[in-house]
Amino acid sequence: MASRLLTQLASRIAAARDPVEAACLRAQRGIYLARQGKVDEAEALVKAVRDEFGTRPNAEVTAWISLVEALIQFYGEPGPKALDRLRRAHALSRAMNHPVLVPLCAAWLAHIEFNSNRMEPMLQYAGEALRLAQPDHHAALARVSLVIADAFHYAGRFDLAKPWYAAVRQHALAEGDDAMISAMLHNVAAFRANEVRLADAFGNPIPEEAKRALMETESTQNYDNGIGALSMALLIPLMKAQLLTSERRYAEALEIFQDVLERNSPENLDRRKACFYVDRAWCKFQLGQLDSALADLARGLELQSVPADIDDVAFTHARLCTLLRALGRNDEASAHELQGKEARQSHVQIQQTLLTQLEAMLATVPGRT
Repeated sequence: MASRLLTQLASRIAAARDPVEAACLRAQRGIYLARQGKVDEAEALVKAVRDEFGTRPNAEVTAWISLVEALIQFYGEPGPKALDRLRRAHALSRAMNHPVLVPLCAAWLAHIEFNSNRMEPMLQYAGEALRLAQPDHHAALARVSLVIADAFHYAGRFDLAKPWYAAVRQHALAEGDDAMISAMLHNVAAFRANEVRLADAFGNPIPEEAKRALMETESTQNYDNGIGALSMALLIPLMKAQLLTSERRYAEALEIFQDVLERNSPENLDRRKACFYVDRAWCKFQLGQLDSALADLARGLELQSVPADIDDVAFTHARLCTLLRALGRNDEASAHELQGKEARQSHVQIQQTLLTQLEAMLATVPGRT
């Protein structure tokens, strides 16, 4: 399926007579490619533009290319380098008072800070993007709307997230940005899946929500296949496997775990691998594959030392408790039960704090209360 945004950019690049304008438009194409997970293509574009302006650098081109490089890093190998490069792009754009780049960089900074669980800077950058983006700046407004929708959803208030998700769709459709639609679909499914698996791990299954989350995950996967997106190629199947586990469809879940869990991936899955391994161990235990289940259990216990999101920590301890108790290792199970309850309570407290902070930030933005 051809992207309307890419098609429009191609036409504008072909029509551009000013090399600076053409380079900035090519950078926007690079942003789209990076978001789709087509990192090699985006890197080739960056190299071509840098070679063209190597002897006569232009501040606007440098700022756009810095943003592309930040997103290549973010989607290719997530870590602090992406944030450093994005801050550079933001600083350059602010120095020029660039009306397009400043709110766009701020929106992306909000996105990366949220993904890193740094809520205060996320709120600061989200507020900046909302205040500075013009009504027709669809790229910035779609991105910051997604961040705010995700934050409300993470805080347990899907009802407050819904109008922001609607704004994401509105801006994405206005620009023909199917990669943004993909991101929105993925995030809606991911947050619902997280609620389902947490409830299941703590012994309170919600089967109707599980079915809904599974449908959303499959729809997201089909949409990504249709537009050729690669950025969530492994995470979406792993989400599906966890949902199948919560539905007691252990053989189907195990088939997916076996297919994708050991693959190398740039999707920053290391911080989530403990919960994937303990879920796979649970599937194997249920299917009578005891030796293999014990191997995955040991791997999950080892991976607990890897820093992880608090909801993943809560889930991992709860699943470990259930599995260890089923194996007769009751003292270990009790220790994980306590840790799981503590982590879940911390998660609830974080949700409540974030909700208060979100409402306070939006109250400072004209027209957003």
